[in-house]
This record gives sequence, structure tokens and C-alpha cells, in this order.
Amino acid sequence: KASGAGFANLLDLGTGTGLLAFAAVRLWPASRAAASDVDPVAIEVAAENAALNHIPIGRARGQCELIVASGMDHGRLKARAPYDLIISNILAGPLIELAPSLAGALAPGGRLILAGLLDHQAEAVTAAYRRQGMMAGASVQRGDWPTLVLRKRKATGWR
Repeated sequence: KASGAGFANLLDLGTGTGLLAFAAVRLWPASRAAASDVDPVAIEVAAENAALNHIPIGRARGQCELIVASGMDHGRLKARAPYDLIISNILAGPLIELAPSLAGALAPGGRLILAGLLDHQAEAVTAAYRRQGMMAGASVQRGDWPTLVLRKRKATGWR
């Protein structure tokens, strides 16, 4: 069991094999999870991996909904928002392009974990999300591969 943060509604955008979404379902079994990818074959592979790992597919708590979508451009992804956690392990270019829609899909105080970028791309990706009102938090460095953790500001009255 994970201690500390808990998440009720999460999205793995660009899921690939489904691994991150399935790990999240295991860490937070009361959560509602979605995993999406632009590639329909990736979603087929994720469905196979879900079955192999006994991850239930569906829309309820403790389940993972699999969705073929380009970015946030899908009715189900929009209907499930706002998310308190979005994970995305995709290339830096798409991460920058998706900054407005990903930040917009997060609940106030929600977290965004971004990976798949190279060290020299981290600053540009972080800047794109700061322009959307996100605050940079801790980052994790594995060789030349940073993982960025950002948080959406909470609403704070008249400012």
C-alpha cells in the first residue's frame, strides 16, 4: 500500500501497454482510472495486459477504462474530468502541445506526472505548464530522463 497521497480519479494519457494505469489501480484500489492512447493497437495490448494482470476493465472504482483518443479529444475523457492525477509518458513535443488541455482537465490541487522527455527538454515542458497556472514540484532524474511532477494551483479567492 502506498502511504501519503491518494487519488480518486486518474488518467494515464498515452498509456502504451497500460502499465502505469494498472500500477495506479493497484496503489489506489478505490480510484477510478482511465488509460488512453492514440494508437488502437496499444489499447488492444493494454486490454490483453489488463487480463493477464487481473485488472478489471470498466468505469467503476477499482477498474480501468481503456479509450482510444488523441490527447484529451474524446467525450469520455472530458466527461471523466476533472482528474486529481494525470500521468503521461510521451514525447516532449506532444506534452507541450497538450499543456492547455491537460492543465484544464486537472482539478484544483491536482497533480501531473510527466515523463518520456530528455534532460534538455525539461525546461521547455515545465514552462509550457507554468503558463497554464501549474506549479513545478519535485522531479526525479534517471540518467538523461527526467520525470516532472507539477501541481495545479488551488482556487484562492480574490487575487
